[in-house]
Amino acid sequence: MAKNLKNAGPRKHEPLVLELIPENLLREPIEYIFADHYRMRQVMATMDRFLSEGIYAQPPTDDDVKADMAVIRDYLRDELPPHIADEEEDLFPCLERNSPGDSDTKQILATLHQEHEEDFALLPPLIAGHDDLLAGKPVAKRDLFETSVIRFVETQRRHIIWENNIVLPLARRRLSAEDMEQTGRDMAARRGLEYPA
Repeated sequence: MAKNLKNAGPRKHEPLVLELIPENLLREPIEYIFADHYRMRQVMATMDRFLSEGIYAQPPTDDDVKADMAVIRDYLRDELPPHIADEEEDLFPCLERNSPGDSDTKQILATLHQEHEEDFALLPPLIAGHDDLLAGKPVAKRDLFETSVIRFVETQRRHIIWENNIVLPLARRRLSAEDMEQTGRDMAARRGLEYPA
């Protein structure tokens, strides 16, 4: 029996499926951002697994791995930039305006802003590496790609902890109904969506 388990091959993983966030959640923009953090954690966990299992070392031949890589690449290319803009252009400035004299909150937001700048610097090698692998080629700049994966996963884990446990609860308490509506409208516009009625 143990012999059969040993020869069964690597354990299969659930496919990386990022559920769409319901558009009506744009009326509750803090909850929308929170929901997207869950999706981001799924992406990071898969990236971390691919790196630790050596999957990024060569172009994938497994269709499930290719599908997961495409989901990661598409998220990084198409969904992460508007998410960061939601925070940088709406949430953080609004929270800062509603936190006069709160130097701790301002310092946290400054740190998160620096991490967003680093995220943008990491996106080109991350996207290019996934593009290479999905095209059936080895990653052109493998060391840069793998270092970028490590750094991205590390910073995003910390970033999400800070946001989910400090920034979003503060925003829930400090943002007015008007702030929330304007933030939701801006987030909808960023995605080419109508603000839900």
